Amino acid sequence: MKIDLSQGKFNVFLIFLVLAISTSLVSKLTSTYDKNIVFKLTVTDIPEDKVIYKKSHDSVELKVRGFGFSLAKYYFKTPELKISVKKLKELNNSFLWEQKQNFTDTKLNFDSSTELLTIFEDSIILYFDQYISEKKLIKTNISINYESGFDSFKTPLITNDSVTILGPKDIVRKIDYVDTEFVKLNNVNSDIQINLNLLKPAFDDLSIDLSMIVYKLEVDQYTEEIVTVPVNILSKENIKYNYYPKELSVKYFISIDDYKKTTPIDFRIECKLDKIQSTLIPYLTKKPDFIKNARLSSNQIQVIILE
Repeated sequence: MKIDLSQGKFNVFLIFLVLAISTSLVSKLTSTYDKNIVFKLTVTDIPEDKVIYKKSHDSVELKVRGFGFSLAKYYFKTPELKISVKKLKELNNSFLWEQKQNFTDTKLNFDSSTELLTIFEDSIILYFDQYISEKKLIKTNISINYESGFDSFKTPLITNDSVTILGPKDIVRKIDYVDTEFVKLNNVNSDIQINLNLLKPAFDDLSIDLSMIVYKLEVDQYTEEIVTVPVNILSKENIKYNYYPKELSVKYFISIDDYKKTTPIDFRIECKLDKIQSTLIPYLTKKPDFIKNARLSSNQIQVIILE
């Protein structure tokens, strides 16, 4: 039987190599080191009526001391340095962390296996804002295309016309209204009732007390009507004049259910004569609220100055 001495020597080499690596690794893990490590800054114990909206430093460099195995965890993910605002000085809408006054308290955030030696910043400023709540109007964002012969002659109804926003004062004061989601409806020929989601304003640290409203709108079939209305001339000039035409037709859309409700006295057409002139522009200054698309048969009134 022949013995392979080279194979035996290789196996012995591997055993010694593994032992050497293991010994070196154990030595490194059980030795004490001083390391500079960057920590992400995290603020804790913030009062309920305040919000931190800005920090002078998002991260800080620390010198820590510990065994190799206790420091190893800081290399797998970015560690956090937690700073409580409870013992910080409050000044001009900010909390101030100072090396001299607050370093000892910050050291307590580390367990016994790691010692915080120093923080490479003399001061850290945490800017806060006061929380307030205000009501803001809701702006519906809906597009309606009606089927031919149909329209709406009523004001839409929504379950809530405003929403309460809670957040930092400076941000809340910038918000004028809250939008709903955009909805487009086509070929509408009947009453509408849909849910509209509210869009939260694009700012951080805000909350709103509603997420949705109900939108209702009556839809009616309509007809076109025509009424003849006298033209009234308003003048401060002491002159004699005549004008033509003395009446104009008003065309308008009205719900079939309401078409008998209008009379000429529900409308008023006026022109202003401020100086000697040959033409005037008529305006429809009075009309019922329940009609739509009202228009005059002419946009000019001829004036004749009499001597």
